[in-house]
Amino acid sequence: MNMEEIIELIKTGKNDLLEKKLNDNRSLADIKTEQGISLLQFAAYCRNNFAVDILKKHKQKLDIFEAVSIGDTETVSQLLDKNPELLNSFSSDGFTALGLASFFGHLSLVKLLLDKGANPNIASNNQFKVAPIHSACAISHFDIAELLIKHGADVNARQMQDVTPLHSAAHNGQTKISKLLIDNGADINSKMGNGQTPLFMANEKNFKETAELIIKHGGH
Repeated sequence: MNMEEIIELIKTGKNDLLEKKLNDNRSLADIKTEQGISLLQFAAYCRNNFAVDILKKHKQKLDIFEAVSIGDTETVSQLLDKNPELLNSFSSDGFTALGLASFFGHLSLVKLLLDKGANPNIASNNQFKVAPIHSACAISHFDIAELLIKHGADVNARQMQDVTPLHSAAHNGQTKISKLLIDNGADINSKMGNGQTPLFMANEKNFKETAELIIKHGGH
């Protein structure tokens, strides 16, 4: 069975067949995708928790990006103790451990990484240019966004297409996160590459409460 077939099993949730294939050939768990990420991390991206459990069972050890993706705080801590340089390093697809922890919503891991000195303003070194604060706002995780800001995250950081955290929060109708960003200095009228403002994003999805908050603070 080749890589594409294994990936398809993970994507489509055919976990019984995946488990059978791995039981027959344990080495399949160590296959990498074309982007260089492991199948375990890919399963985490697919939010296929059953596949994550199957793959973890068939792997002898995890790298830091796999451990972060599945929220394995103990393994992450051990790996960083052995090699502190991993803290701000990039995964094969361009994300830091903090970026992945923020994306997957692992609050305890975000806290651990920040306490160990992770830089909250390192964006992904791929085309997306996503900083941890973008991910926290995109997945509507207030506690992570708040923690990142307390550790110096730039609330006006721009990712691909000049999207700011406030654009993402407004697009998702996240009034509480929008207020957090505004209270910490977010540019209320920042424009994306296409000229769209946070207010436009809120109105586009008819998020009235979020739009009213933005207008109250001078948004147009």
